[in-house]
Amino acid sequence: MMIERFGHGGDLATAQAMFSIEENAWLDFSSNIYPYGPPSSVLDVLNQALREPGVPVLSRYPDPDARVLRRMIAQFHEMDDEGVIVGNGAAELIDLLVQTLSPQKVGVIQPAFAEYADSATKRGIPVHSIHTCWEEGFLPEPSAVEALMKEVDALFVGTPNNPTGHLLPAGLMEQMAAWAKRWQTWLIVDEAFLDFVADGEECSALRLISAHPQVMVLRSLTKFFALPGLRLGYVMAVPEVAARLRLMRTPWNVNGLAQMAGEEVMRPEVYRAHALAVRRWLEPERARMIGELAQFSEMAFFPSEANYLLGRVNGGKMDARQLQYACASQGVLIRSCANYPALGDDYFRIAIKRPEENDRLLAVLRSCMD
Repeated sequence: MMIERFGHGGDLATAQAMFSIEENAWLDFSSNIYPYGPPSSVLDVLNQALREPGVPVLSRYPDPDARVLRRMIAQFHEMDDEGVIVGNGAAELIDLLVQTLSPQKVGVIQPAFAEYADSATKRGIPVHSIHTCWEEGFLPEPSAVEALMKEVDALFVGTPNNPTGHLLPAGLMEQMAAWAKRWQTWLIVDEAFLDFVADGEECSALRLISAHPQVMVLRSLTKFFALPGLRLGYVMAVPEVAARLRLMRTPWNVNGLAQMAGEEVMRPEVYRAHALAVRRWLEPERARMIGELAQFSEMAFFPSEANYLLGRVNGGKMDARQLQYACASQGVLIRSCANYPALGDDYFRIAIKRPEENDRLLAVLRSCMD
């Protein structure tokens, strides 16, 4: 039985049932969340809202269009707020995009986040893929991308990509935007982990939207701000496309608490302070972990710009799925990548967490490899 019962990491309930280890005893390296929790001001805002007489945040319907949050997102990115759609996490928004755009064929550059293909497949939409590989930096041949964009009606790409953590080159992204316009192909750029990248906004595809109306950008507020339990993300597009998405969206899809949390983290001073804290943790700790992991002759790790690392087992006594089970038996959950197209049983992914938690992972990996 796979621990990734639902096709994603972070399924502690399945791991707990399989290994009879209490939920609070696990260290979860299978989900890529900032490990120090949300900004303290978010908790203050939510606690205050829950103490108000009558608790209106729970007893009233939330704004169905999340208008305050939408305006704040637009101001942050210096965009038209009519081009912003807020959703119940990135997965819901991917589903909304496929439902609204109704492509006849969907393209994916593999390996990639499973929801791109899954959202199409459950609607009977064929998925056409390009498979990339470690040895080529998981970068596709531009000619192959152009051919795919001629063939499909919508192409999903991630930057930083999940599970590899690499960024698409700016030149390739610009070419893809031009091809999207030429071939009238929707180009959906998933930037869910871009906030973890130093100077990430300079790498964003947002600058391409105004001149290339087929381009849309997807962002998440749950990973960077450690709010996965609230589910919150947004899509940015030209207003005409956003209007189509708005018509197809489920009413009240973002609850009141999530909207409050989103409004707080989109305050520029809160975002800047949190981003500084993330940089101070991630850059040195990722470098330290890369150095420590390089000592394992049985494994290799792909260079990452994000808060996770893709690993590969190089022979030895177990493949990555067996390694996952061995780690899980000790209360440490890593992500098997066996269900990612273009990868296989030798690949796994680990999040970067707090130093003391990372040290426990290193100790568990050593025990598994001894």
